[in-house]
Amino acid sequence: MNDLSLPLPVLAALFVLTLCRVSALVMTAPGLGESTSPMTVRAGLALTLSILILPLVQPHLTPIASRIMTSPPLLVAAIAQELLVGAFIGWIARLVALSLVIAMQFIATFTGLASILQPDPDLGASSTAISHMASFLIPVLFLTTGLYVFPLAALTGSYTVFPPGQMPLVNDMAKAIVIATALSFKLGIQYAAPFVLIGTLWPAMLGVLNRLMPAIQVYGIAMPAQLLGGVLLIALLIQVITGVWQERMQEALSELPGIHAQR
Repeated sequence: MNDLSLPLPVLAALFVLTLCRVSALVMTAPGLGESTSPMTVRAGLALTLSILILPLVQPHLTPIASRIMTSPPLLVAAIAQELLVGAFIGWIARLVALSLVIAMQFIATFTGLASILQPDPDLGASSTAISHMASFLIPVLFLTTGLYVFPLAALTGSYTVFPPGQMPLVNDMAKAIVIATALSFKLGIQYAAPFVLIGTLWPAMLGVLNRLMPAIQVYGIAMPAQLLGGVLLIALLIQVITGVWQERMQEALSELPGIHAQR
């Protein structure tokens, strides 16, 4: 419960510490911290969430809130820790969510839809129109399917896993990020597996056909068929890919640090 009998400076310190962890999560989590969202929306979301969860996490913050008021170095260290923990949870969720974008990048490459003229801030200058579509699709799926609940639950439970005032285990956090990155690429390859298989066999078939009929420009004739077939296959499988992505996201997000602390 929220203890309003505390001095006003202590209550302000509690809110600031809560806001630091929440705002770092909102800044990095998929669906909540998209670069296309207006800054005022993200700021309002961070403020609202901080007010809502403050009564829940106050017992974890009260012991350190009184100490940081008299020690500026401790205040700076506590703020840095809260920002690190919130960004860590949000970034783990974003890394797994990027598996859909990575899959679309593979699909575009193997279907001939890749282009170097459409840079993406997340994937770099070699991104494609298909990966841009996935970037806009992720927040829609994340918010409409209720997946946003997992990072928020992990945030509340993180005060048990990462107690305020104690240095988090940076080595374990780095290991978790590496594991999440590997999982993202693994899932991306799995989503794009049909396109990888067909995209690998198609050039081999064209090579054999070109050797049988060297006078015909096989690749010039086959390229429109490759593009049309790739678009048709994407239209047929996009619903299946997003459905599998949602299931894998739910499994991965259920293992976020702090989730089990809610049980």
